[in-house]
Amino acid sequence: MNLVFKINTSLTFLLLFAVANCIAQDSSTANKIKQYSKKVESYLDKSKILTPYYAIKTNGISIYDSPESKLKESSEFHISWDKLDEFNLYLKNCSVQQVYETYKKGDFNKMIPCRNGNSSPSTVGQFGKVSLKGLKIAIDAGHIAGDMEMGNIEKKCLTLQCVNDQGLKDSIEIAEGMLTFATAKLLKAKLEAQGAEVLLTRKFNNGTAFGVTFDKWLETNYKSTVDSLFTVGKLTLSQKKFFYSPKASKRDKFRVIFKDVELAKRAEIINNYNPDLTIIIHYNVDENNTGWTKPANKNFNMTFVGGAFMKDDLSTPEKRFEFLRLLVSKDIEQSILLSSSMVKSFEKNLNVKTAKIKDADYLMEGCLATPEAGVYCRNLQLTRYIHGTLVYGETLYQDNINESKALNEESDKTKNERVQQVAEAYFQGVLNYIKK
Repeated sequence: MNLVFKINTSLTFLLLFAVANCIAQDSSTANKIKQYSKKVESYLDKSKILTPYYAIKTNGISIYDSPESKLKESSEFHISWDKLDEFNLYLKNCSVQQVYETYKKGDFNKMIPCRNGNSSPSTVGQFGKVSLKGLKIAIDAGHIAGDMEMGNIEKKCLTLQCVNDQGLKDSIEIAEGMLTFATAKLLKAKLEAQGAEVLLTRKFNNGTAFGVTFDKWLETNYKSTVDSLFTVGKLTLSQKKFFYSPKASKRDKFRVIFKDVELAKRAEIINNYNPDLTIIIHYNVDENNTGWTKPANKNFNMTFVGGAFMKDDLSTPEKRFEFLRLLVSKDIEQSILLSSSMVKSFEKNLNVKTAKIKDADYLMEGCLATPEAGVYCRNLQLTRYIHGTLVYGETLYQDNINESKALNEESDKTKNERVQQVAEAYFQGVLNYIKK
């Protein structure tokens, strides 16, 4: 009798344990579904119309190439919950191309990481001093113009006319690429002095990510790039003929042929470097100050991270892959932390206010606000394709009456006091992030 009782008791215990385990697993899965669904809503789906391209269910996360495929439950890629941690390790330790090739296979099985992980984060030493030794940082100096001729081709410059009643006694000409490269160069020196290893995607003023000027690129790479774009279907035959003809201006060639491939090259350089942090440097302008020929009064700082996909932003396998990567990894969360430290440093060190979402039309129309002031999800090419922790900084407004006069000083912008202050603000932002 005692033996039968013990057997029954053991079976009952095992049954209760199994039931409890199933309930725990169900609860864990439900929490994951809730967590990742909330992340899509908060950071990724700007227009709330992307649900035909993904599913977050009890069996994991699925990505679809079309609404029709979702109706048929024919996924382009699927990752089950029990493989999610391994997939994140794979994302971190393998090249973008290796992970993308895995994505195209349709699912993920356990794989040996392709390389060792990122370098160890810096530590806070005695007396609160921060060591950046061992930290790998990539810096991208936005745009390319080192002179006004290139600035006009890019349409990333301002020419302010003399306006005596606004205190502007002389005309001002500034190309944003001048400012960004000088800032990057100054910031690189500051970071390296603290032990960091730093990569610049642009090596010299007026240089591109291809290591040459735009004019040199036109001589050596333009025709082959046109041919490649035609081969992959990004240019029609009539477009190809136009870009081979004398009718195509430098501006046409820059805007349609060069710009996107050069941004892709920047992302490739950075991802191959596998940095701990990426800093993308830009200066801003008032979007409503059409033409930027007269000074304005607005002045704000802001930062961008990945996310805020909109209609047609999942139109290619590459874009759907990046959507998945941003969903399952911690890249957005870590980028928000870095960007928050940066925008706080901008406000403190530059004495310029942090932008709220209603302070610019493009913030309301193309971005999702994060919980951190001045940090917005925005689906820019670099925030989408660069992997890891990043900040896309937009400091001050170049066309602001006071900023324009300050930024106009010195032909060598590394000697410009305001540019030096911006570089210091970025530097302090990195230190504040590392201290957390």
